[in-house]
Amino acid sequence: MSERRLETLKGFYQNYVKPFYETAHKARNKGKLVAWVASTFPVEILLAMDIIPVWPENYASLCAARKVSVPLCELAERKGFSKDLCSYARCVLGSLFNGENQPEGGIPKPDILVASTCACDTHLKWFQAASRIFKKPLFLLDVLYNVEGSGPEDLKDHYIQHYVSQLQDLVSLLEKHCGVRLEEGKLKKTIELSNRASELWLEIQDYRKSVPAPMGAREAFSAVYFMLCLPGTQQAVEFYEKLRKELEKRVKESVGVVENEKYRLVWDNLPLWFDLQIFRHLESQGAVVVAETFSHVWAGSLNPTKPYESLARKYLSNMANCSIERRIELIANLVKDFRANGVILPTNWGCRMMTIGETLVKEKIQKLTGVSSLILDVDSTDWRNYDEYQVKTKLETYLKTLK
Repeated sequence: MSERRLETLKGFYQNYVKPFYETAHKARNKGKLVAWVASTFPVEILLAMDIIPVWPENYASLCAARKVSVPLCELAERKGFSKDLCSYARCVLGSLFNGENQPEGGIPKPDILVASTCACDTHLKWFQAASRIFKKPLFLLDVLYNVEGSGPEDLKDHYIQHYVSQLQDLVSLLEKHCGVRLEEGKLKKTIELSNRASELWLEIQDYRKSVPAPMGAREAFSAVYFMLCLPGTQQAVEFYEKLRKELEKRVKESVGVVENEKYRLVWDNLPLWFDLQIFRHLESQGAVVVAETFSHVWAGSLNPTKPYESLARKYLSNMANCSIERRIELIANLVKDFRANGVILPTNWGCRMMTIGETLVKEKIQKLTGVSSLILDVDSTDWRNYDEYQVKTKLETYLKTLK
């Protein structure tokens, strides 16, 4: 099968990810401030204060893609960290005990660490351990659990008020510790850029609803980098404008990921970073992953005139801060909107919080949409129990049932 790679995504790692780490290392050596950031944290605040955000979760996926994550996990385990711990956490913590042969010279050291209770408890303990190792302060954003699973516009006032008060505390701490004032004009500009990046990203997802699909999962898991790590930047906006333009052209010319599209799939959870070729294997069978839950949880409408409130609405309604019903609703909507006829549910042992209830999800999706699902027992970063042949066989068998 000949590849139909998107020009915008060619050399993505070399053109965007690698330069980011090089710039972060150089900037830190010159005295610029670096913060470790966990997912679901309002990174727009840091960007507005010219603090470089570095995502350990992104670095773990990078290490997995470069096939060095397992040795780092093993090193963390020898240092006493449980093998049952999140594989992202083990990978990055292991890297702190070994300064040799790490991708991009290792993860840049932080001046401060910031996390949120929005996603999972592991962030707190992981960042606490790193805080002690580096002897740097940790700020934990206390986020109320969205019990009702409310959307951005339906959140109750006390949720918003509490989150805004937490952001105010965060800004006070950063200004005191980092000696940098938050300028309202810079925050407004960052919010504007983040909002525009979200709009473009959602437009990109809309193009993927076309038949044949113009972009698959492997490209999407690269492209979402800006939405997750650097949303409030001009670089993010320019990249998504370029990608949207290319997808628009593909849709007009009916150019799909594969020449003969037979199956349209939704992918839940994270990919196998160490084996992204699994998506190529699916495509060789005529199957295209047209939507991923991971691509639909980071975008959110932001209002520059109400920066704190809109950040609260964006992050409080994140799927990771809601009950499993919100996840089921998201997957069911993706199945319908993207005209999918199959769902892949990876039971990611390296991220158990996002894996809870896959059997329930499978049953509910079948009931709501009539579409069946395949559960895969895998790990996004740790390949020690990964059987490539077995996974491919399961996928091929599942596709036969769809046929």
